[in-house]
Amino acid sequence: MMRPFPTVAEAPSDEDGPRPAPADVTVVFVTYNSSAVIGRAVASVPAECPVVVVDNASPEGTAWAAALARPVDFVAMPANAGFGTACNAGARRAGTPYVLFLNPDAVLGPDTIPRLLAAARLYGEPSILMPAIVGENGRLMRKEGSILETVPRSARLAPEEIAGDYCTRFVHGAAFMVSRAAFLDLGGFDEAIFLYHEDDDLSLRVLARRVPIVVVTDARVTHAGGRSSTPSFGQTFRINRAKMHSELYVREKYGRAGGRASRLLWLGAGCALALALFDLHRVAIRAGKFAGCLDGVRRNAPPHV
Repeated sequence: MMRPFPTVAEAPSDEDGPRPAPADVTVVFVTYNSSAVIGRAVASVPAECPVVVVDNASPEGTAWAAALARPVDFVAMPANAGFGTACNAGARRAGTPYVLFLNPDAVLGPDTIPRLLAAARLYGEPSILMPAIVGENGRLMRKEGSILETVPRSARLAPEEIAGDYCTRFVHGAAFMVSRAAFLDLGGFDEAIFLYHEDDDLSLRVLARRVPIVVVTDARVTHAGGRSSTPSFGQTFRINRAKMHSELYVREKYGRAGGRASRLLWLGAGCALALALFDLHRVAIRAGKFAGCLDGVRRNAPPHV
């Protein structure tokens, strides 16, 4: 359950060492057919911050890289290795004390990185620091528990109850900052997970080590959500097929696999209802998850997206 972060009596003094600066943070982006959004995201990064862009062998190519508003360290993956694997490659490429993972359809607020760094200095290491993630409609996007540890709505703070930074139990993969050394010591993202739920797995490992996950409320990121690549029926189907592979893998990894027959029944009913309502988007979601559930968790490789 989410809990308020303890009040700190006083900020660290200069005797505790030099204050981290934006130049100490590498912003890592992972792209896959992200030409429509990546330019805006990169442009939001402070000029002094290094940027690493890891492209997962985008079929549309990477001609957009030459038009970016600032220089970046570009890493071309030889094949689509999945989100977590590409994030790990970006973290290894970084040469700064901190890495900030940011989705290509997200935009940093002007003071986001300085505020995250101030929180890192205040709360100490190791810690996972997340900005408040806001949709383009201004609504806070919050997920407070993993797929294995859901937080009921009755236990969540209402937006008007949030008066400062607080601890949560989920690392939102769309935007978070961590010391590079701590991330690598954790093993990074589990590279057996191709797409989705890699942040659920990371959250569970972070909590097992009693590393605090802190939301820094005055640091803001605007996240469009679902726009990092061009949507289509086939793309939605393949994404959700891979998503189910990942969910089954995480559940089995932590001994929480559950019954597949009931899951297939529920997904089949959802697909039939979506068809009856002529909702092709929901059909693609349910059908993709149904196919992923049928595939089985021990498949050699989830379908590439």
